[in-house]
Amino acid sequence: MLYIVRAFITGFLYDLCVGSLFLSLYTIYLLLFPKKWVGSLFDKGFTYFYLSLIFIIIYFSLLAEIPFWDEFEVRFNFIAVDYLIYTYEVIENINQSYPLPLVIVLLIGLIAITFFIFSRLNVFKKTFSNKITFSNRLFYAIPVLVISFVLGLIMKNKQADFSNNLIINELGKNGTFSFISAYQSNELDYETFYPKLPEKKAYSILKGNLLQENQKYTRVNYDDLSRFTKGETEQKPNIIVIAIESFSADFLTEFGNKENLTPNYDQLSKESIFFTNLYATGTRTVRGMEALTLSVPPTPGNSIVRRPNNQNLFSVSTIVKAKNYQPYFIYGGDGYFDNMNNFFGGQGFDIVDRNRGNPLSDEIKTNRFQIKDSEVSFENAWGICDEDLYKQSIKYADKSAQEKNIFFSL
Repeated sequence: MLYIVRAFITGFLYDLCVGSLFLSLYTIYLLLFPKKWVGSLFDKGFTYFYLSLIFIIIYFSLLAEIPFWDEFEVRFNFIAVDYLIYTYEVIENINQSYPLPLVIVLLIGLIAITFFIFSRLNVFKKTFSNKITFSNRLFYAIPVLVISFVLGLIMKNKQADFSNNLIINELGKNGTFSFISAYQSNELDYETFYPKLPEKKAYSILKGNLLQENQKYTRVNYDDLSRFTKGETEQKPNIIVIAIESFSADFLTEFGNKENLTPNYDQLSKESIFFTNLYATGTRTVRGMEALTLSVPPTPGNSIVRRPNNQNLFSVSTIVKAKNYQPYFIYGGDGYFDNMNNFFGGQGFDIVDRNRGNPLSDEIKTNRFQIKDSEVSFENAWGICDEDLYKQSIKYADKSAQEKNIFFSL
C-alpha cells in the first residue's frame, strides 16, 4: 500500500513537472507580449494553436502509451525514441496496423470536446480582455517559472525506481517525461532489463558449458576463454543463416507444437545444425544481429550495430573471408533501418536490400545490390515477404556458384 501511495505522489510530481514546463513557455509569451496587442488576431491564433499543440501531445501520448504498455509493460523508453528515427517504417506500420483515420478523428474529437468544455466553463472569459500591467504579470509568472525550473532540474526518471516491482515503478512515471528522459540518455537501462550474475560465477558457468570434447583451455585466468581445438579434415560447405524476427520456438514441432505450422522449418531442423538451448540476447532484433555476427552477450547502452565507428570488428565475416567465402547480408527492407547496412557493410558483407534511397556511409567500401520491384510479390512497411527473400538468397547463391565462389549468406 505504501508503494502505491509513493507511486501516486511520484507520479503527481512528474505530472506537475511536465505541466509546468508546458505552461512556462506560454507564461514567457504572456509576460513579454505587449499589453496593447492582447486580444488581437495574432494573440488568439497563437493561444489556440499552443493549447491545441499541448492537447495533441497529451492525448496522443495517452493513446500511444496503451499499445506500448501492452507490448513492453513500461512507459515510453529508448525503444520509443529509437523507432521515431525511422519515419517511413513507423508511419507505414502504424497505417497498416491501426485504423489511422479513426485514430486521427478520435484525437481531433478529444481536442474539440476539451475546447467545448472549456468554453462552457468560461475558461477563456478574461483571456483576451484582461490587460494587466507587466509587474502584475511578473507576479504570476515567477512562481510558474521557478517551479518548472526547479522540478526540471531535480526530477530524474530513475527517482521512480524505488521498489523491486517494475510495474509499480512504471506506474509512478509520466509518459512524456519518460520519453524526454530516454531521448536525453539515448540508452535502455541495463540494470532494469538484464538480470546479472557475479562476474566470476558467470565465467565459471560459461567455461563449464563452452568447452567441447576436442578442446582445452590454453590459459588458467578465470576470464580467459582462449581454447585450443583439435580438428579433423576441414570442410567448406556453403552456409546460409536464416534470422527471423518474432519467430518463437513454440511454433516448431521440434519444441512440442502439434499444429504443423512450419513444415519446412521442421524439415530444416532435421537436415541442418539445429541449436535447442539458445536464449534472446536483448529486447530488440538488432541485439540478435549483434550476437549472431560478433558472438557477444548484451552490452550496456546501444547495440553495437547502431553505434558509430563499428567497422572492421572481429566477426563471423572475418572468419569466413579468411577461408575465401563471399559473405552476403540479405535483408527484405531498407538496411538503413537500425544502421544495419553500415554495420554489415563495415564488416565486409555485400548488401542485398530494397534500397529506398538511403545511402551507405562514404567510409563503407562494399557492393550493394537492390531488390527490384519486379522481384517482389508482397511487401509491407518492414520489407518483402519471406518467400521473396528466400528467392533473393537463391539468386545470390546461384551467382556465387557460377563464379565458383563459396558463400556465407545471412
